[in-house]
Amino acid sequence: MIEYNKKILLSVTGMSPAVVTETLYALVTEKGFIPTEIQVITTEQGKNKLLEALLGIEGGRKERKGALQEFIEDYGEKYGFSSIHFDESCIHIITDECGQNLPDIRTPKENEHAANSIVQLVGNLCQDEEMKLHVSIAGGRKTMGFFMGYALSLYGREQDSLSHVLVDSQYESLASFYYPKPYPHLINKNDGTQIDAKDGKVMLAEIPWVRLGLGVPEDLKQQTISYSESVKNAQLLLDKPQIRFFIRERKGLSEIINKKASFGTLEIDIPPKGMALLLSILYARKHNFEISTNYRKESICTFLTIYSALGKDNEEIEKRFTFYEKANLTEGDKFIKNNEAFDDVFSEAAYQYNKKIRSAFSIGKNAHCDYLISKSGIYDIPIESANFIIDDIKDFLKFNVK
Repeated sequence: MIEYNKKILLSVTGMSPAVVTETLYALVTEKGFIPTEIQVITTEQGKNKLLEALLGIEGGRKERKGALQEFIEDYGEKYGFSSIHFDESCIHIITDECGQNLPDIRTPKENEHAANSIVQLVGNLCQDEEMKLHVSIAGGRKTMGFFMGYALSLYGREQDSLSHVLVDSQYESLASFYYPKPYPHLINKNDGTQIDAKDGKVMLAEIPWVRLGLGVPEDLKQQTISYSESVKNAQLLLDKPQIRFFIRERKGLSEIINKKASFGTLEIDIPPKGMALLLSILYARKHNFEISTNYRKESICTFLTIYSALGKDNEEIEKRFTFYEKANLTEGDKFIKNNEAFDDVFSEAAYQYNKKIRSAFSIGKNAHCDYLISKSGIYDIPIESANFIIDDIKDFLKFNVK
């Protein structure tokens, strides 16, 4: 089992900051998960509550110990920790389109801002593969918890986990209850009577969740993708994979293939080398060979023929390997050098193609996607041939490799 030196408890909160310490208590005492850091996403009002309750800060001044420090003193020695990082920099406030902090979430538009902020934060945290993340959806508005769970499905890793905390009904609405104390500690109930915080019951309900494995895309890192766009792209990837090709124009007996193709319902403009490689894979399947430098003649001729059909000049590519034909090398060395040269061309084509696909579908570089070209000895794509729609280009694909 991998040990992670950095462990983060990420929580959403509203006006009840106790969900943070309640979750912390359950994680430490039930699961042996001791966070090195706590991060919270909330509103402006929620931030003030957090500062006051967990850190003992009021009006910008430290007035008392705070519930977090009390928890560390109560349970740190027993469970082997002396600190958990949490300060004002760990509190992330939901903002509107102008970057202004939201005091609360009450309108559909504010709800949308909350979704975008939560997806952004979860995605940013999930970039760190050396960190283990535990997400709590116990606090805040119900939609905030939903967005948090969904964001984890989008970008969460194998090591991450999700939960809701359950509190004994006698204690869950008490403003002065933050976690069960390890010693007798009387607190006031709402009716003026007292109850012992030592007897409070707090339980962690772990929530199974679907890992979509999308990785963290560049547009999320650059804060250029919204929650709704993330949902749309995820749905496109869950749909049955299908690629449709088109002819751009016909000139006499020749056809020039469009570089744009439809991937499901998403139309993407693929770089010429990437499109040539994709169509080469399809042609190779239909003619019972594989695109690989181990099958040099068929692979090279197929690629060059299709690249030319895209309206591109092959001269630059041909120079890469014809150079070795003129070199003072043995036939065996020429063969090896030519294969290496054309493998570079294929690798470059696959890189350009995959970069376009990742960008269009907003997926990270390590994410699985049926539309990506893989290389493990051969260049291929994990889509059945029947799901390539070639009605427009079927005449072109009848060409014979010389």
